[in-house]
This record gives sequence, structure tokens and C-alpha cells, in this order.
Amino acid sequence: MPLFDTHAHYTDDRFDCEIDGGKDTVLAALLSQNVRHIVCAGTSIASNDECIALAEKYPEIYATAGIHPGEVTDISDIADTMDAMRRQLAHPKVRALGEIGLDYHYDDGAPREVQHAWLRAQLELAREVGLAVVIHDREAHGDIMDILREYPDVTGEFHSFSASAEIARQLVNRGWYISFSGVITFKNAARLAEIVPTVPLDRIMIETDAPYLAPVPYRGKMNHSGLMEYTAARAAELYGITVEEFCARAYENSLRFFGIEE
Repeated sequence: MPLFDTHAHYTDDRFDCEIDGGKDTVLAALLSQNVRHIVCAGTSIASNDECIALAEKYPEIYATAGIHPGEVTDISDIADTMDAMRRQLAHPKVRALGEIGLDYHYDDGAPREVQHAWLRAQLELAREVGLAVVIHDREAHGDIMDILREYPDVTGEFHSFSASAEIARQLVNRGWYISFSGVITFKNAARLAEIVPTVPLDRIMIETDAPYLAPVPYRGKMNHSGLMEYTAARAAELYGITVEEFCARAYENSLRFFGIEE
């Protein structure tokens, strides 16, 4: 039962600070088992470079490159940052532009108009270089959909999806993919669980967002790609199919989205 983790942060310091042997110990163990591929999601220029270095080291790992809404700076920095990203996005193991988006959760986050400017700049860059995007959407569903409608030729993946069934439907109709994390196993995520089986099986993917969002029964612990089996089992239950069938479909979708041939 092969697994494909479409979104993880193995450049996070927790993997090196809290685990003997660091992330290399974790990755070696995971990739020798049923985890076939991992996408390391970049969040800043420095993080993007770290993800690319990890992808160069492991054939099974790929990368994305983008500026997370929690990492955006002054609007005057956008042009120089986009120039740096062009170099990163040209790397053969970078398969999407992300993670990018909007995050309205934190009171001390960047002003909304600043986040909007960075998102638009990166969507324009995605259009320029011909890459799909990976979207981070936290408590910003309406604004993010409004901005995405300005770029109908840009498609991608909504990571750790948390919006509504109607938004999922609109995205799928536009050719987008929906990725679910361990949140669908949480007891307080009944509404999200109801949305899962409304996504066509040829448009769904799963992820960890490691080291965050570990699924039940490991909620609150450090997450890693091996725990995806719990997310997959819950998704299969919601679809009413076997976990083997679900994993096969999600795996095929992930290969297609990231342009990986086996």
C-alpha cells in the first residue's frame, strides 16, 4: 500500500532537535517502508533552498518553493523575492509554487492587503513559469477564492483543506486538487469529514503537514509521513471503499499532479 505525502515540512527544526539522528533518521526509515514519495513544502527563500537540498539528497523527495503568508514582508520586497524564486522554481525537482496563500488566524500577522499583494505576485509568477500552486488558506476562504478567480488559468492544490463543500466543488470544477490532512480524524472535525467523500476520487490527495497535525491516535504528537495510514484509513471509511483502493487512487493523483513518472 504505497503512500505519497504531498505536503510536509522536513526542514522544520523539530526533526533535528527532538529526534536522535535528526530528519535523516526519520526519512531513511519512512522511505524504506511504504512511504514512496514526499513533497517538502517551502515557505521562504531560505526554506525553499533547504527543501531543494533535501530533494537533491533523496530521489523520492520533491520540493515546492513559495512564500508562506506568515513569512511575507513589506510589499517593496516582492520584486527581488520573485527574482530569487525564479531561480528556485527552475530546479527540476521543484514541482509546484507554494506554499502560498492567506492566513487571517493571527492578530499580529501581516496586514491583509500585504498578504493579498504577495499572493497575487506569486500567482502571476506561477502563470509566467507554468507551474501549479499549493494554497494555504486559513480563515480566509472568501478572499482567497476572489483572488484566485482573477487567475483562471492557474490551478493547483488546496493543502490541508478546511473550507466548505461548495468551495471544494468550485475548485474541482476548475481542475484543482483537494488535499486532506490528519485533521479529518479529529472528533471535532465532523463537518470536514462530511466534505471528504464529495470530492471526486480523481481529485483527492492526502498529506501530513508534518511535523504538525498528527492524526488520531497521535494528535498533539510530532507528525511524520508514516502516520498517513491513519488519515488514509479515515478517508477510505468516509468514501465507503477499502483503504487499499483509496491509497491507490490518492497515489495516482499525486503522481499526476506533481508530474512524477515511475
